[in-house]
Amino acid sequence: MERMWLGEARMKYPKQWIVLVNIAYDSGNKSFGDVYLVTSDKQKAYTTAKLLGDSMGKYTVVAGYDDTPQIGGFVVCSQ
Repeated sequence: MERMWLGEARMKYPKQWIVLVNIAYDSGNKSFGDVYLVTSDKQKAYTTAKLLGDSMGKYTVVAGYDDTPQIGGFVVCSQ
């Protein structure tokens, strides 16, 4: 597993789904963690994260950076 900042992981693996475990935060509220899985399959990423549960500490699934231009429609945000 490679430990990296969340933003750095998104840029390193564009258009991929990334599962990060052992999430921690620095004093500036930036998050970092260990890259557990990188896949192009969204369902596989979320299934893997769900199976991990809390066994690997806090975890998150993020989408890699996508520079495809948006033409109309809605933009989906998560909280």
